[in-house]
Amino acid sequence: MTAKPSPAMISTGPLSLCLDQAPLPMATVEGATHIVRYVNPAFCSLMSSPADHLIGKPLSELLPEKDHCVALVDRVVRTGMPVNHTEKDASKTHPVFWSFTMWPVLSEERLAGVMIQVTESTQVHESTVAMNEALLLGSLRQHELTEAAERQNIQMRGEIAARQKTARELAEKARLLDLTHDAILVRDLEGRISYWNHGAEELYGWSSEEVLGKHSEVLFQTGYPMALEQISGELHRTGRWTGELIHTRRDGKRITVLARKTLDRDSDGNPSAVLQTITDITERKRADEALREAGERFRFMAESMPQKIFTASPGGEVNYVNRQWTEFTGLTYAKMLDGGWLNSLHPHEIEENARRWSHSLETGETFEFEHRFRRRDGVHRWHLSRAYAMRNAEGKIALWIGSSTDIDDMMRAQEELMDAEAQLADRALQLERLVGERTGELAAAHSRLLEEAEERKRLEAEIAGAIESERERLGQELHDGLVQELTGIAMLLHVLEHQLMKPAPEYAREAGRLCLMLEQAHGKARDLAKSFYPVELEQHGLLVALEGIAHRARQQPGVTCQVQAGPDAAAGGRDATSVQLFRIAQEAVRNALRHAHAKKIVIHLSRKSGVWLLTVRDDGAGLPEGALEAGGMGMRIMQYRARIIKGTFSVRNAAGGGVIVSCSAPAGPP
Repeated sequence: MTAKPSPAMISTGPLSLCLDQAPLPMATVEGATHIVRYVNPAFCSLMSSPADHLIGKPLSELLPEKDHCVALVDRVVRTGMPVNHTEKDASKTHPVFWSFTMWPVLSEERLAGVMIQVTESTQVHESTVAMNEALLLGSLRQHELTEAAERQNIQMRGEIAARQKTARELAEKARLLDLTHDAILVRDLEGRISYWNHGAEELYGWSSEEVLGKHSEVLFQTGYPMALEQISGELHRTGRWTGELIHTRRDGKRITVLARKTLDRDSDGNPSAVLQTITDITERKRADEALREAGERFRFMAESMPQKIFTASPGGEVNYVNRQWTEFTGLTYAKMLDGGWLNSLHPHEIEENARRWSHSLETGETFEFEHRFRRRDGVHRWHLSRAYAMRNAEGKIALWIGSSTDIDDMMRAQEELMDAEAQLADRALQLERLVGERTGELAAAHSRLLEEAEERKRLEAEIAGAIESERERLGQELHDGLVQELTGIAMLLHVLEHQLMKPAPEYAREAGRLCLMLEQAHGKARDLAKSFYPVELEQHGLLVALEGIAHRARQQPGVTCQVQAGPDAAAGGRDATSVQLFRIAQEAVRNALRHAHAKKIVIHLSRKSGVWLLTVRDDGAGLPEGALEAGGMGMRIMQYRARIIKGTFSVRNAAGGGVIVSCSAPAGPP
């Protein structure tokens, strides 16, 4: 016979595992040679011979009435249609009747052989004989025998239907095994492959004809994660083993697979075969490796940054801090994760820190807070901390990532600058009072008084210039230092996002979110630099600079700030008057946000008859009683700025609530 045997004609395999459990004797023979290729245990029991004595022999040597049986097999091969036949075996002490059911077996849509199912029907035959004898007794029992025959016919039809249903179920199970995308193979205890499904052909590239009978471990050039004896021991002890293996495909490519082995046992409980289900996990392993490398790059980046980096779970528990934290606090990594970071907070900020952190955890809003941390030498330094929520594909918070930047030097510089401005303002007031007291005494020295007045103006101009120069220096340091560092970090994250785009698109999106957060931090640092160094004022004039103040104010949650301008308001440049008006508006807006907690601010600028008029109105808490007489630091600085440009300054509570700050000053030529 030239046709290749089908899986149903193999002595082991998923189909034969099912046939082995069938209660009816079943066997397969090749169509042309009539050589027996498979027998199930029931058939061996029927023939009183083991399988190795039956397989490989011609069918004519095994069954009675050889000519009839062979003729039936030939008929099935010739017509391709199943047949049923009943024969009598007189070789035994008592005559035995057999029922043969034969149907064709196909391989690659060609007839490969014949499946034979044998049913011993001695009892049925004896019943039939009894009915025939009863018929001879007389017509009186004819009706009774007819009914008995009908019952026997119904019983036989039921048996035939059951056998046909079982055959269909076995064929369906074999077909389903070929539908799965996983590779399924069966090998004997020596490792020889006896079944190979379509999924195995797709995964490895070999057809079933090429691998049947070959040793699986040699074919795959298997690489094991442990000793083969350990795997075999666990398989025979528990009946199953699951693990990762390295296999070689037909094209020579090495792949990583997840193998699930199941030990099959015969009716006596002895191991008989091994069923293996194999899944290719090469790409998943590569993705895991890419994620691991991405995590290592993130950790390297976090450990290399000058900022203090931390991450927290969705519930707020800190689960990572970089080395800058441990070096700053002097605490170990374990102690920092065990609440040491909280103990390092300044006692005055713990309650507010907890309130803001809880609010962010509940709402998912960005956490931002200026607070102090205790250094390892006991000194508390100011830090600006921000934390952003990283969300997964479902929009749920998967991680909090944050940073704490040391701004202590900047805070101290700002305080020193404000102290210097206050001292200068006090000195100017003292000089003004001194001049007033001595006006009468120095009436005779009028020319000298004029010289001193001019000198005072020159000094005030130099002081104002020095203050603006210091602000510009701080703004440039922020822009060239912190802003550039944030830009470099954003570029690194863009590279990371691009590298993760193919192996892990979900993590690439998370890297993109980190880029967005850094860009937001970059924008805030840039805004802070602009507050020290008003580039818009120098390049575009006073009105554009005021728009910049309003834009930065609107960055705070819930705050609206707008600029209203008269028809000639755009004519201001970077002269001394425009600079001082800009600083007065900047201080007024800062006070409205920080002290009055205002949510709506309006800045109005107009120019009429050569005079600038600036007003800043907010809807905040207003000035407390006695505040105007006390004159805080910010108010004195604004008054001082108005004086050095020969302007008038006023602060008052508005009728509907809030505060109105006004300043008018002579305007130079546009």
